[in-house]
Amino acid sequence: MASRWYPTVDQLKDPSAMHRAFKQLLDQHYELQDRFDVLQKSQAMPSASAPAGPPPGSGPTDTQLLGLFVKPVDTHTLADGVKLTWVRKNGRFEFL
Repeated sequence: MASRWYPTVDQLKDPSAMHRAFKQLLDQHYELQDRFDVLQKSQAMPSASAPAGPPPGSGPTDTQLLGLFVKPVDTHTLADGVKLTWVRKNGRFEFL
């Protein structure tokens, strides 16, 4: 971490010394601002290899209900009256 700089009384005693002190302060400020802008631009660009689909955790292979796993099922094949049941041996809910 860089050390912090504070102007001394001698650096603020006359207008030319004050000008130099504040120029030094503003140079440091603008340099930091420029470094932040570069960092922000590098983080904002989306990765070309990032998947375009839904985020992890929202697909049928990793379905959860209140943190408990549910066996994935095609909703088009479910019949009326099918119940969601806890199956202890599998440690997840299943439609039976």
